[in-house]
Amino acid sequence: MEIFRTSKEEDKEQFRRQIKEIDPKSQIASQWLPDNYANKRLNVFGKGEFEGLIASSLENRRSNILNYLDNFDEKVTKMLSDWQVSEECVRDKYFQETEEYIGDKRYNQAIKLNEKLASRVPLFESEYFSAFLRLLEHYPQDRFLKRIVRAYLELLVGAIGQNLVSQLNEELFTDAPDEISVFDDLSGIFSLNYQGVGQTGMELVIEEPSIDINENTEGLTVFRELGRSVLEEIYCQAMDYQSLIDSHFRYLYNPKAHWAKFSRIAIFLHTVHRYITNHVQVDQQKLKEGPGYYHDLLELQHELKIEALGTTNYNNFVQQVINGTEISDVPIFHLNGSVNEYYDPYKNVILSEPSEQDRENRILVPFMFTQSGIKPLTSVSMSRKYVDLFDHFNSSDIVCVIGYSFNGDDGHINGMFRSLVEEQEKMLIIFHFKNDNRNETQLRRHYQERLRLNSSSKIKVYLVDENRMVEDTIWYRVLVDNWLHS
Repeated sequence: MEIFRTSKEEDKEQFRRQIKEIDPKSQIASQWLPDNYANKRLNVFGKGEFEGLIASSLENRRSNILNYLDNFDEKVTKMLSDWQVSEECVRDKYFQETEEYIGDKRYNQAIKLNEKLASRVPLFESEYFSAFLRLLEHYPQDRFLKRIVRAYLELLVGAIGQNLVSQLNEELFTDAPDEISVFDDLSGIFSLNYQGVGQTGMELVIEEPSIDINENTEGLTVFRELGRSVLEEIYCQAMDYQSLIDSHFRYLYNPKAHWAKFSRIAIFLHTVHRYITNHVQVDQQKLKEGPGYYHDLLELQHELKIEALGTTNYNNFVQQVINGTEISDVPIFHLNGSVNEYYDPYKNVILSEPSEQDRENRILVPFMFTQSGIKPLTSVSMSRKYVDLFDHFNSSDIVCVIGYSFNGDDGHINGMFRSLVEEQEKMLIIFHFKNDNRNETQLRRHYQERLRLNSSSKIKVYLVDENRMVEDTIWYRVLVDNWLHS
């Protein structure tokens, strides 16, 4: 969400300079770019894309939204464990405002949703959602609080409504003769009007700045910021940004077809690059000396040969750690691009740290795969990366994975692991950060489903804590003792 919220003016101007420096007599200008390209308006993602983003999210991720709203108290409590003030402070502030405790009054008997939509709505039983409603009763003229409550209700009604619409479209006729096609022709005729669904929340999250609060902040302000923060978490977890990016990405190769979409995705990639390089900061001393997983590789190499490293991180921290060490020659493959790489969509080539001369008379965008099902893998150099890494993994005894979630929009990477396990019969060792109550058996099944494997027999999962320990043993010792000395 932060990337969508940040100002795009700097990136727009940078891209405008790049466009204007193109030689109008060159091939790229005469054949690839549209007429009058140098003076055309540059577009960025904004309010105009909200409706499509909400529609796609309700269609594809409504279960994520409903899961959050159905478990509202649990989600809020978890968020408050690492928020600006403690949950105890939030509850005290509520008592100061209402002279009631959170949970004293709930609205599950006072509010009923139409039974055609849902027979039971857990959100109305929630302590925290009831607290927001109760505060709204105390402060009926508070516009900000009213918008927060409306945003939750829009998401609730939108997600439940989309469930109903989908069910109607899929089961319009529960029984009909297969021989008569007219019944099939009537499917998919219902739709939801997304203009009034989810827009309030998007505006709050993107346009309203966060507020710094502490134990001395007045209670109403605390709850305004809490409501906005919860909304932001819902949107971060449930918004289908992949659909938005996919609908624009193909125009990166064809600016004549739709200049607005071409400029939106190009500028967006510059914004992502700037955000990562400027905002993803690390302690340079810790990066140099550790401890961390990258530093552990220096110890691990005393016990075994590290064949290759693959990373989905955009940064080059791993290079900084191993440069000048005994494993500095281990090949590193950035599978989702990196902050040092740029992409020329006209020639379909990737450039690493391009010089000023490399940049002349061409349009370059940062080469980073964002949350998208469309991955520009057709360039020879990128295709070779995957083949080379696969060959390195295939020649190894085991393949170890740390910090990678096997998400659905990384199917190009998941397919490589699937092939290594099912076709090459490699053992896949996964170190999973212990942040829930799932045991190893449950996690093996989880990763089997993520990778779409027929069996979990070639998966081994170890639970690691924030100190990189598996119970009382550092993770790489577990790897060495259990898999290389057995």
